Amino acid sequence: MAAELDVTGLFWAAAILSIPILLALPMRVAWRFFIGIGHEESQYRNSVRQIIDAGRQVSPFRTTLDDLARGLHIQPSRQRLIEADLFHPLTLSHFLLLPALIIFPLAVIMALPIILVGLPMLILVEYILIRKKALINTLRQMEKILHWQVIHIPKPHRGSMERTGKVNEFSNHVIHFNNVPQGAFLGLFAWLIVHWVFKLDSIAIELAIASLLYIIMLGILGVLNTAFESDLVFVDPAKGRLVPVDQWLESILKPIVGIGLLFLIGRNLLDEARDGNPVVFSAQVLLLLYGAAIVGIAYRWGYSIWRGQKVKDEFENQVIQVLEPLSYDLTRTRGRIEFIAQMSMDERLTLISEAPKKQLTFADLQALPSSDSVGKVPQNPLKKSN
Repeated sequence: MAAELDVTGLFWAAAILSIPILLALPMRVAWRFFIGIGHEESQYRNSVRQIIDAGRQVSPFRTTLDDLARGLHIQPSRQRLIEADLFHPLTLSHFLLLPALIIFPLAVIMALPIILVGLPMLILVEYILIRKKALINTLRQMEKILHWQVIHIPKPHRGSMERTGKVNEFSNHVIHFNNVPQGAFLGLFAWLIVHWVFKLDSIAIELAIASLLYIIMLGILGVLNTAFESDLVFVDPAKGRLVPVDQWLESILKPIVGIGLLFLIGRNLLDEARDGNPVVFSAQVLLLLYGAAIVGIAYRWGYSIWRGQKVKDEFENQVIQVLEPLSYDLTRTRGRIEFIAQMSMDERLTLISEAPKKQLTFADLQALPSSDSVGKVPQNPLKKSN
């Protein structure tokens, strides 16, 4: 005979699980006030957005933006924070995990064993994906099998003020926090799978197995996210689609992890309501979610500072050597969309790394003429002529 369903316990468990959502909504509003909703901040934000909407990079307008910020009496740190919020916007999933930042300094000490165990895994994953070229070979096979093409489209924030701020500046925290929800929900997903499949009596053994699974997935995800900061885009000519590689990865993970979380939490809650304590289970879910977020934050910041730029540069060199992609501009001028091949990716990266010789104004942005090379694709200088 099936055990009776504990409806009261199920109700309280659902109430506990809804706490992060109830906190996230006011925190999202508070964040807008923290970033600034005054006239000065709004005017600067609209000016940067004008460049983004035109599909241009920030670097040619850096002098103009700096002059505008000084005229509006916006401090450089505030200026960098506004730009970080525009280029790396925080969504509702970020605010669900924001309480983890409050207890981060203390909690990271408790999570230190998992972090230390995970470092060798990160190095191993990096060795396989980057050093042994497993990732670049996978992209090359995807081009052949799916009939896609990999190209390079630099993102607008190339040339922003990200690198001029201090490491511990809040704008840098926003940038690194952007990918944390992926890892946090992945950690909770790992524990729910172990809890549902194995149904172990010992919570310690469950956590040990889930931690090992989480470390492996977090290592793979961390290296992939770092490598895919290279502004690569999948082109699907058959369907007329442009899909950034990092968004393509996220589009695969989100449905699997999202639907999986809803199913596993619902299934486990019903099981606990019949034969267990759903309130304790819901509290465990929140603790593990924030714990996974803390580990994810530590991994992301630590790996980004320690190996991030080196991994990104090495992967970019592999892409240039193996795939030889062209670098395109996708711009909008006076309502006209232009998608034009400009140069090789190697040339574009060299150009981006150098300071722009000519600074533009917003009047220049409005007056930019249509390209004379519409319909003409320049020859890839990396390809040898037959």
